[in-house]
Amino acid sequence: MILFLDFDGVLHPEGEDHILNGGADFCFLPRLEALLREFLHVNIVISSSWREQLLYKTLLTPFSSDIRARILGATPHSGFGLPPPYGKREGEILAWLQLHDAVDEPWVALDDAYWQFDYCKGHLVVCGSFTGFDDKASAELRARFEGVSQ
Repeated sequence: MILFLDFDGVLHPEGEDHILNGGADFCFLPRLEALLREFLHVNIVISSSWREQLLYKTLLTPFSSDIRARILGATPHSGFGLPPPYGKREGEILAWLQLHDAVDEPWVALDDAYWQFDYCKGHLVVCGSFTGFDDKASAELRARFEGVSQ
């Protein structure tokens, strides 16, 4: 199974104000990594918009080494995604699957930008932009992982 992973609104609350109020970038990453350690059949592809501004190796820095080893890459930039009617993030994910001959692989997207998905909403686990990867999102993602034979 492939997990397409967003950062903002998932691994930490959306926006910079949370940092000023005592929050921190990637504050929910330990929770996600703990879940991923239970499901060794899940690999990760970064779908966050951070990939458009940062070097790939910089994107990997926050992850623990065992989880970092399971990151397959990042989705292509929006110019290489599928054109409308697909949502932007959705098109980038579908383009990655095509480029890597993985269209038949089970996948799930962990994202707060539900509006970027039109036809693949059944693959989406939505996080609240200001709550991030909370108990609800964790339980739903766990159910998705458990639903795929290992």
